[in-house]
Amino acid sequence: MRFSKNISSLVPSPTLAISARAKQMRAAGESVIDLSAGEPSFPTPDVGIAGGVDFVRSGKSGYPPTPGIPELRSAVADYINESTELASIEPANVIISAGVKQALFNLSFCLFQEGDEVMVPTPYWPTYLAVVQLAGALPVIVPTAWDEGFRIDIDDLERLRTPATKALFLNSPGNPSGGVYDRDLMEQLAAWARENDVWIVSDEIYRRLYYQGDSAPSIYDVAHAADRVVHLDGVSKAFSMPGWRIGYAAAPTELIQKMSALQSQTTSGAAGPSQHAAAAVLASPERDDIVRGFRDILYRRRDTAVEALRDVPGLEVRVPAGAIYLYVRLTGSEDSLEVAEKLLVEAGVASVPGEPFGTPGYLRLNYSVADDELAEGLARIKTFFS
Repeated sequence: MRFSKNISSLVPSPTLAISARAKQMRAAGESVIDLSAGEPSFPTPDVGIAGGVDFVRSGKSGYPPTPGIPELRSAVADYINESTELASIEPANVIISAGVKQALFNLSFCLFQEGDEVMVPTPYWPTYLAVVQLAGALPVIVPTAWDEGFRIDIDDLERLRTPATKALFLNSPGNPSGGVYDRDLMEQLAAWARENDVWIVSDEIYRRLYYQGDSAPSIYDVAHAADRVVHLDGVSKAFSMPGWRIGYAAAPTELIQKMSALQSQTTSGAAGPSQHAAAAVLASPERDDIVRGFRDILYRRRDTAVEALRDVPGLEVRVPAGAIYLYVRLTGSEDSLEVAEKLLVEAGVASVPGEPFGTPGYLRLNYSVADDELAEGLARIKTFFS
């Protein structure tokens, strides 16, 4: 069977594949603690459930507008303006998609083409490379170091920049590292991008899951305007609504219009009940209290996980400033694929190896699972490495 060259380098999502394997092992009766999936364990907020259910009960079943229902686009614009320092985002600057992955796909197809280069710092979410390559462009890997907190070096960007450089991807707090770019670095990156006519695509899905303040620094805190900046977020992480599949992008109006046209020819947009559920959450007076409640629990679970693994032989652990992961360094092996396989088969703990993130020799562990699962998973990891 012959397939098009469009997907010649495409591989399935490694994080979803590992999580699916853990679920299959559980279904077969094996005891598996799944610390691989990139989702929080909290239930959907009541206000979101009510918003979705009310819409379903209304009997309305027509197609939503392709770029999103007006209520949600408006709620997203207000949320961005109230939680960042830009304060100039309008509903016309927002598109609603079926998860952040679709927003990434849309913007990549609209901005990038063969001959373009897109900078992606390590460790990276594998989807960044996939969408850039699907658009025909070339991902340019920007190395960062554990010893420097995976911090981007402007000199490295300048060394790798060419006339073909079209964009720089940012992810802070980062998946998988949990690392956060401070405001000073954000300002440097924004200035570098403006000077070199480079787009910034800033994935801020974990922005509110930040343990040193109410929000991690946003590109919208330092960008003078929304021009040549794409801000990505959604309700999957901070509001624990991953299965509702609502992500969004904020960008210049012209780009949003092109992304909407592309979306009209693919999915036609996100499901109506999900959009109404997300609008109810983002427009609710409880919005920030919901985030703080989740964050307080995650803060405790993070510290529990760090303390449990701090002195485990073969592992090096750092306290992440944000997100929902520990990204532990293996001190006895660079082959994290092999270690992750053994950890799953011999100890019944599913993790994600560092290879798909561009950094072999690491394991990503999700500490946002329920307390009893986390305790059991940490105990098994300690036994395995000891």
